[in-house]
Formats: sequence, C-alpha cells, structure tokens
Amino acid sequence: MTRIEALSQLTQGIDTLLDIGTDHGYVVIDAIQKGYIHKAIACDVNPKPLENARRNVMNSGLSNEIKVVLSDGFKNIEDTYDGVLIAGMGMHLAKNILSQSHTPAKKYILQVNNHVDELRLYLSNNQYKIVDEITVFDKFHYVIIVCEKGHMILNEKDLFVGPMLKNKKNALAYYENQMAILKRNFNKANGHKKQVFGLKISYLSEIIDLLI
Repeated sequence: MTRIEALSQLTQGIDTLLDIGTDHGYVVIDAIQKGYIHKAIACDVNPKPLENARRNVMNSGLSNEIKVVLSDGFKNIEDTYDGVLIAGMGMHLAKNILSQSHTPAKKYILQVNNHVDELRLYLSNNQYKIVDEITVFDKFHYVIIVCEKGHMILNEKDLFVGPMLKNKKNALAYYENQMAILKRNFNKANGHKKQVFGLKISYLSEIIDLLI
C-alpha cells in the first residue's frame, strides 16, 4: 500500500474532508473515487502546487466535489468540514497549523515527516486524543496518526513508540528500522545524548520482543 492509499483509507467516515497542504490533490481524489468521502476542500499555501491540484481535480471530473482554495492552513477556509488531513510536511509546520484558530473536526489524520514523538506530545498537551496509528512503507517508513478532540496522558515511552502503534504486529518493520537508526546514533553519541538514545533503545527492545 502506498502512503496516498493509506491516507485515503483513513478518511472513511468523513463527509467533507479539509486537506491542508494538498500538493497534487491525490488523496482527496482517491478518497472520493473510492467512496470514502463525499466532498473535499483541497488547500495549499503555495499557488504552484495548488494549480497542479486544480488541474488534477478537473482531469478527474471531480470539480463539483472538490473545492480548491489558496489558504495558509485554516485561515481562508470558510466552508464547513468534519475531517482534517495534514500530511507530508514537517512536525513544526503541522503543529503551527493545528494551533491556528479553527472549527474542531470530528477526525484529524496527521502524517509528519519527522519528530513524531514531539507531535504526540503536542497533541496530549492541546486537548487531542489519539484513537489510531498505522505505519506504511512507501520508499520510507511513515507513521500516520488519527486523533480527535479529547484528553489523554502519555508517558515518555508512549510518546516515543506510540500508544496505539505499539500493539500492532505490522509495525514491527518500522520499529526494527528505528532500532537500526538508534543504534548507529548511540554508537556515535557521548554523555547525555548517549543516555537518551540508550533509553529509547530499551523502549524499542521491549516492543519488538512483544511483537515478534
């Protein structure tokens, strides 16, 4: 399964999806074509990728179902939505977008390209509750988080390994890849950094032993 297909599948149960940072618009097009959602708002802060999305939407014959909007996150969104997708960007940018004033959605689908543990910490500190997590390998290992407004408390281990992901056997390849990266970093580190890497290695070892 590709990253686009995984994101699309997770939109099931949403009526109108707001795709922030839509890029080429592939997720919303796929989600509507497969009947996962009924309508979508595809937005991007950059005109060039937005024009690519507009062209792809027209070519797919879905101009009536997908509205293409130039917007910095939620700032220019006037239409109603019940689901939000923020994917394919850095953690800090995704966090900044979530921090913008907006009408809460019933479902948020988040995929950041780095610092997934810091995103979990932000969610736990800002009244979001993680309800699902999956991994997908599409040239790289990606973690996709599904959350809703709510309350959760995560310990340090769950922030790193994921409160839902740690129970999924199909996440084993992701954890093994993370372990290989951590061990390389551990061997090069000194002092406090070496201790931090060592602790994370112990977290992963526990999870991997349970999943094997």
